[in-house]
Amino acid sequence: MIKKVLKVLGGLVGGVIVLLIAASIAIILIVNKQLVEDQMENALNRHVQIQDIKVGIFSIVSGIEVRGVTISNFKTENQRKALKGKPVPARDVFVSMESLRLKLKFMPLLKKQFVLKELVLYTPKVNVVRNKNGALNFDDLTRPKKLTKEEREELEKEKAEKAKEPSKPLTADDIPVAVNIGEVGLKNGTINYYDARYEQRFQVYNLTATVSDIKIDPDDLKNRDNAKVKFYTGIKTVGPMKTGTVKSFDIVFDVTGTVKPFDLKTRKLDPEVSLHAGSPDGQFTGLQIFNAVAGNKILGKYIGDALDFLKGKQSWKGSKLAYVDIWYKGNVVKISDGNLKLTETWLLFDGTMNIATKAMDVNLELELQKSRHNAVRVGIRRQIESGLKQLGAKKYADPEKLTDVAMKPLLNKNGRVYMKFNIDGTVSKPDATLTFPALGSIGDIIKQVAGDVILEAGKEAGKKAVEDGAKQLIKKVPKIKLF
Repeated sequence: MIKKVLKVLGGLVGGVIVLLIAASIAIILIVNKQLVEDQMENALNRHVQIQDIKVGIFSIVSGIEVRGVTISNFKTENQRKALKGKPVPARDVFVSMESLRLKLKFMPLLKKQFVLKELVLYTPKVNVVRNKNGALNFDDLTRPKKLTKEEREELEKEKAEKAKEPSKPLTADDIPVAVNIGEVGLKNGTINYYDARYEQRFQVYNLTATVSDIKIDPDDLKNRDNAKVKFYTGIKTVGPMKTGTVKSFDIVFDVTGTVKPFDLKTRKLDPEVSLHAGSPDGQFTGLQIFNAVAGNKILGKYIGDALDFLKGKQSWKGSKLAYVDIWYKGNVVKISDGNLKLTETWLLFDGTMNIATKAMDVNLELELQKSRHNAVRVGIRRQIESGLKQLGAKKYADPEKLTDVAMKPLLNKNGRVYMKFNIDGTVSKPDATLTFPALGSIGDIIKQVAGDVILEAGKEAGKKAVEDGAKQLIKKVPKIKLF
């Protein structure tokens, strides 16, 4: 998309200079609400209503503002004629927006500089619907138009000519002017999505996505090859999700960062993105990575289902509880300094992911709040009692003391359950490997503490040996550092 925009930009700059001179005279005479509505309706095949267009003698300098735009879903030509002059019903709105502002500076064009002060959509609202057959309510806009025989022949001829010459990547040298753009994007938007096939809904709300301070100069790429990015939005499910990697979520994202569109060495369009992403508050249920951690087989045999709470609803509220640094280039995403402090657990994470293959390699540190410790103890004790029962020595050993021994490797210096995992596989099918602590089996712990005494049923000495062995093993287990 960026490549196409820049190519079009380069080709049109010369024409824009001439057109803007004429526009300064003709804009008041030509631009009016009815004209714009008619042009939009013919181009979009939709009923369009515009509240007002603000133009004046100084519009070529101050810009143009279009207010109160409402666009319906697809309409035939006869339907559009019948709806002429009528408002778009609320149930039939495809896109609406409070205003669109365009401010393009004229004089810099004479110096081969493209300076766009503002191109921003304010309070846009988009209603996206996928019907039961899988068609979207905007498919007609993306579908290629029907061509005449002559047009098809001309298109084939153009394709054949292009095939003779291999396509070249876009470089900074393809831009004929220095580009300076103040702000482009949208503010306070909403996207409502409904999938009729799965009866599934979600909403993107309070969406602000802007790129600002865009400076690209082919003659000074070292100092002028940058842009600022801001992205703030909330995303939530409306009702339970029936597909995907989570069951439900409501998360707010606050992302800021920078982009370098062109590679300095090759001068090719190869964006490098550096972002700091935070989440002031949010909640989710059924994240696949958490399911993989909770389903780890080694832990399952050691603590039972004590981590199954990770499969349930997780939430946080506070700007300093969830954040991560993100770097991207060439389909590779690197995450660092990841922090997510949930109600019952605290996670630190870093790693990489390939956007193309969805493959991931993430290191995850997990510390449980003390409110979860009793569940871990209960899980371990159940495993110990089951082991003693299998050995026929349940009444000769103290499960509580054995549980103390089994808990020790899991505790850090602050007395909290602490673990490390490596997450690999793919985003939709991750696999969690426990890398710390190195846990043996519950059966091994029973044997280490009790020795052979538990095998001699009926001897009172067995009980004392178990207790003494537990004390000695507790002393030998090293302390674990936090993070």
